[in-house]
Amino acid sequence: MRYNLADLHLHSICSDGLRPPTQVAEEAYRAGLQAMSLTDHDTVDGVAEAMAAGQRLGLEVVAGTELSAHVREREVHILGYCFDWQDAHLNATLDQVHKRRYERGIAIVERLNALGLKVTLEEVLNHAKGSPLGRPHIAAAMVDLGLVASKDEAFSRYIGDRGPAFWPKPYTAAAGVIDLVHRAGGVAVLAHPGMSFPEPVLAELVASGLDGIEVFHPAHLPSQIEHYMHLASRYDLLVTGGSDSHGDPDGTRIGEYGIGYEAIEAMRKRAAVHA
Repeated sequence: MRYNLADLHLHSICSDGLRPPTQVAEEAYRAGLQAMSLTDHDTVDGVAEAMAAGQRLGLEVVAGTELSAHVREREVHILGYCFDWQDAHLNATLDQVHKRRYERGIAIVERLNALGLKVTLEEVLNHAKGSPLGRPHIAAAMVDLGLVASKDEAFSRYIGDRGPAFWPKPYTAAAGVIDLVHRAGGVAVLAHPGMSFPEPVLAELVASGLDGIEVFHPAHLPSQIEHYMHLASRYDLLVTGGSDSHGDPDGTRIGEYGIGYEAIEAMRKRAAVHA
């Protein structure tokens, strides 16, 4: 049975997820969803495969991605939807992002080596499997080498934001990221604002063209959902939601968090302004 529901925040092996895009689509179909969006970090590499699987299954797959950005000194993630995922400018920009991710990975590995933790870039790249290099791949390599017992330990002790091997991402202005999504004909949505997101920062993003806010997410308590629904209404923002599922056995399953299909219809209407 198909439900009038969509999961608009999903990851695959094309970034830091554990499943191929086809498997993500198959699990979304088995969950009874009408639609999904693959939102891998800083890439659209899995979109074509997910769409092909969706077409075969009778599942709608909306083009998506999750882009890293900064506003003031705060890192934020911007979800892009309903854009032309083959847009030349978008893909050229993502190629540069991948290069900076690779350089950051080298810096973190070097810091780990300086701490006496013997991990090589080659071992990390084996976990990335060609996807944009990220800290979860470094953490996975550390687990395999027996340097830590879990990815969580790798982050908490070494490579997390306050860890001794941390290396910051290059500063990327959120306004530029929002414009990138708009130029490709899509809408830009603030991902998982979480426990406390200052309203002045949200207002600054709105002034830069932000289209929506991810209200329904596993990290949000009922009181936070209510709060972000109120802010969405105040700033005339689209409302989205998703499980943020990466395929971890103990993580959130596809379809556990999502939103009605009308959210996609609203996104397409807003995206038409940028087309």
